[in-house]
Amino acid sequence: MLKQIKKYRHFIGLSLLVIATVASLIRFNGDWARFFAMFSGQIWFGQAVYNYLRDGWVTIGPGGMGPDSDPCHRSVLAGLALFLYLLIFFLF
Repeated sequence: MLKQIKKYRHFIGLSLLVIATVASLIRFNGDWARFFAMFSGQIWFGQAVYNYLRDGWVTIGPGGMGPDSDPCHRSVLAGLALFLYLLIFFLF
């Protein structure tokens, strides 16, 4: 199943970017700090999911896991990034 998802990695990455932009613009109420906090948070965690799908360096914060790291640990990190992306999307 992961191979099938990885075929659409660029579409998923672009979708995460577009969703972050649209959600930030819709919820924009004149407070630029809230807008940039929401947008940058979603981009930060969205890039981790995208990099996992393209077998790149999965990073959250100052550390990360390279392509040669344990696949189980990389998938947990990508799952955490996706969870935090959705948490910011729904709760911010």
